[in-house]
Amino acid sequence: MIERSIRMAAAGGSSSKRTWVVDVEKKLKEADKSAVVSRWERHCIYRVPPCMTNIKSKAYQPQVVSLGPFHHGDLDLRPMEEHKCRALQQLLQRAERTFDKLVDGVEDIAEQLQGAYMDLDGEWRGGGRERFLAMMIFDGCFLLEVMRCTAADGKQVSDYAHNDPIFSPHGTLNMVPYIRRDMLMLENQLPLLLLQKLVEVESGKPPVII
Repeated sequence: MIERSIRMAAAGGSSSKRTWVVDVEKKLKEADKSAVVSRWERHCIYRVPPCMTNIKSKAYQPQVVSLGPFHHGDLDLRPMEEHKCRALQQLLQRAERTFDKLVDGVEDIAEQLQGAYMDLDGEWRGGGRERFLAMMIFDGCFLLEVMRCTAADGKQVSDYAHNDPIFSPHGTLNMVPYIRRDMLMLENQLPLLLLQKLVEVESGKPPVII
């Protein structure tokens, strides 16, 4: 943008000089330390730099499940989406809550959730906000259920079928280790604020933060 303004100024003479000066001043304002710090404070989930992914891309990619927007829709991860739906249904049924209740709760923190992701694609903003909220709810509830089924007693999610491919003892033994691996991927994270909000709506009271 600045380069284009400079070229226009050179072609048009002094009358266009102020155009590129204004552009540069705008860039300098955006680079102001206080503005940058304020913007960066919102971010807690980042993309892996190309200088690392270009060497060995699969080392930084989830293999079983997508959590969050960066890998949502990846072809190899789509089979897990049906299990997310089942996890959400079980959570709502157990807590005797409606999907609308979860939506209302997560909608209150939507801007903070979007701000948590650095370089979030435009498709998740504006008109894509509803898709973003739905994804956050499905992924967040799935993650909560996975953590609960691997808890010391596992009793919190004992209402799944005995042969459930994810949430049964067999699934916990054979599938959850791969899910845990994906949970550690830098680009495959969910904001803690989301999980806190989901627990708050589910239980009807603020979560206990230790």
